[in-house]
Amino acid sequence: MSPKHLPNTPRPYQKSQYDPLALGSMIRYARGLEPCDLVIKGSQWLDVFQGKWQKGDLAIAAGTIVGVGESYVGKQVVDGSGFWVVPGFIDSHVHIESSLMTPRRFSETVLPRGTTTVIWDPHEIANVWGVQGIQWALDQSEPGPEILLSIFIMAPSCVPSTSQSLGLETSGADLRAQDLRGFRDHPRVLGLAEMMNYPGLLGGDPDVLTKLEDFAALPRDGHCPGLSGKDLNAYGVAGIHTCHESTTLGEAQEKLSKGIHVLLREGSCAKNASTLLPLLSDYSSAVLGFCSDDRNPLDIETEGHIDRIINLALMGGHGPAAVFRAASYGAARMYQLLDRGALAPGYRADLVCVAPKITTKGEPDWTSGIQIQKVLKGGQWIQPKSSAAPLVPVPKPPSAQTNLNIHTQFRGESLKDFLRIPTSDQDAPGSPVQVRVIGVIPQQIVTKSLTKTLVVTSLHTIEADLSQDILKIMVIERHHKTKSRGIGLVHGFGLKRGAIATSINHDSHNALLVGSSDHLMLMAWERLLDMDGGIVVVHESGEVAHLPLPYGGLMTDEPPGQVSEALRRLKSLAQRAGCVLEEPFLQLSFLALPVIGNLKITDQGLVDVTNMKVVPLRVNEGPGKVP
Repeated sequence: MSPKHLPNTPRPYQKSQYDPLALGSMIRYARGLEPCDLVIKGSQWLDVFQGKWQKGDLAIAAGTIVGVGESYVGKQVVDGSGFWVVPGFIDSHVHIESSLMTPRRFSETVLPRGTTTVIWDPHEIANVWGVQGIQWALDQSEPGPEILLSIFIMAPSCVPSTSQSLGLETSGADLRAQDLRGFRDHPRVLGLAEMMNYPGLLGGDPDVLTKLEDFAALPRDGHCPGLSGKDLNAYGVAGIHTCHESTTLGEAQEKLSKGIHVLLREGSCAKNASTLLPLLSDYSSAVLGFCSDDRNPLDIETEGHIDRIINLALMGGHGPAAVFRAASYGAARMYQLLDRGALAPGYRADLVCVAPKITTKGEPDWTSGIQIQKVLKGGQWIQPKSSAAPLVPVPKPPSAQTNLNIHTQFRGESLKDFLRIPTSDQDAPGSPVQVRVIGVIPQQIVTKSLTKTLVVTSLHTIEADLSQDILKIMVIERHHKTKSRGIGLVHGFGLKRGAIATSINHDSHNALLVGSSDHLMLMAWERLLDMDGGIVVVHESGEVAHLPLPYGGLMTDEPPGQVSEALRRLKSLAQRAGCVLEEPFLQLSFLALPVIGNLKITDQGLVDVTNMKVVPLRVNEGPGKVP
C-alpha cells in the first residue's frame, strides 16, 4: 500500500507543495521580512484551536496564510477593524447534480455565500453515465479560472443504490468494485461515498465488502437512516465514518457515541438541521459537519447554503466559536483535509468576513445571525457574477448525447394503456379494494406506507381519487429501452389541476410522473420527451412551465439566476395546480429511492423498503410488478 493511503497521512494536496526556494520565501513572509500579498489589518478572527476570538493582522502570500496576530506590511492592505473573520465553510456532503447546475455554475453560486470547499458524491451522474460520469465529474470540477471552489470527490459506492440481485430498480450503470479502483489514487478523490446499501453490507455482499476494503485507508461515508443497536455496531466495524441521514436527535446521538461522525443536513427537501442542532457543543464541534446534500439554486439564493445552517445554529443560541468550528475545522478533519479549516500559518487562505448585528453597547449579537461581507478563496477576493455572459460549452461524454433513451412504445397515445391500473374481472364495479399508497412526509425523504380504500370503476380499473388526495405515480425506465415501468399511488401532493414530469429520480434517474389525471400526466410526459429531460409542470388550463436539463437529464449550464427563475415559475404553476409541498420536485424524486423507507416506487413497481422486495399495489394480492 502506498504511504499516502496510510490512515491520517496527508495526501499531496493537503500540505503546501513549495520547492526550497519558494519555501524560503514563505518563511521570509512569515517573519515579516518581505511585504505580503495581502494583509487584513486589525480584525477579530476565530482561533478554532482554542475556541476564542483573537485580534490582530491576518497576513497572506501565495494563497496561504503566513501570519496571524502580529503586525504585517502588505502590498494590499484591507482595514479589518469591522470584520469578524472565520475559516471558509465546508459542505461535507453534496450532490452537485441536485443543484441542477454544472460544477462551474455551482461554484459561482455558493462561493459568495462563504462555501469554499465541498465534498461531492457524484453518484447521480454516475447512475446515468456510469464510469464516464465519474470521470466527467472530475474533469468538470478541475480548479481553474471558472472554478475557484475546491471540489473534492467521493467515489460512488452504490450505483445502483441496491444490489442488482434484488431486482428492485434499473439504473443507467452498475458499478462494481473494479470500476472504482481506477479513481482511488486521483488527487481529488478523498474516499468512498455513502454506503446506501447497508443491507448488503450487513449481509456480507462480496462486492460491497470489496469496495470497503479497497478504500480501507480512506474515509468511507455512511447512509443508514434508522439503523441502531448491533446493526449500527456492525456498520461501524465495517469502517463507516460518517452519516448524514439522521432525522431524530436520539438517532444522531447513538451514531456519534459509536464513532460515526454526524453531518447536520439542510437540503431543499430533507431539512434536519434544527432537529439535530442540540447535538452541537464546544466539545462535539470538532466531530460534526454541516452539509446540504441536495439543495437547489433558488433556496441557495433566498436562504443560503452552509450559511443557512450556521444562521439556524446561531439563532438557536449556539456559541459562534462552536458553530464556525463545525462548519470548517470539523469537516476538514473528517476528510483529512489538513490544509484548511483554520486561520493559522500554513493553512489555505480560505476565509469569510462575517458581520453580526452589533448591540447598542457595541457587542456582537450572534443570535440574530450573520451577513457575509467578503469571501477570500485561496487569497483571491470573490466577486459575485452579475452578468450572464456565455461560457465555453461543457462537453458531454461521446456516448451520452441522448438523455431519454425511450422505446417508441412510450410515446403518444400508446402510453395511455400503461397508465391503467387493472383489476380482476371478478371485481364488481363499485366494490371496494384495499391498496398500498405512498404517504409523503413534507420536508422528509422517508415516506409512510399507507393502506387506503378505493372503488373499482366500470372499466375494471383503479383510478386516482382527488377527494382523498390520492394520485397516480409512474416510473418509466429511460436508460436501456427495457420498457419496464412501475405504477402506483401517492398521497400528500395535493395536485388537483395539473401534473409533474421529471427525469430526476433518485438515484437511478428514470423518468417520473405524477398528476391529477391521465390526460395531464400524458401532456407533461410529451413535453419532457420533447426537451429530452428536465422538469415539467402542466396546468389544466394548458399553461406549461419547464426547465430543460441537457446534462444527463440532471443539470444545466445556464446562469444560476435563470435556473432560479425557472424554478420560481415551476413552483408557482405547481401551487396553482394545487400542490401543497414546499419543494415538490425533490420530494417527488425521492419517492423512487428504495433504500430509504418505507414505501417507494421504481420502474419495477412498489418497493417495501423494510423487507427490500417488490410488493403488489393491492394489499395481500397479485404480483408486485406491473405486467
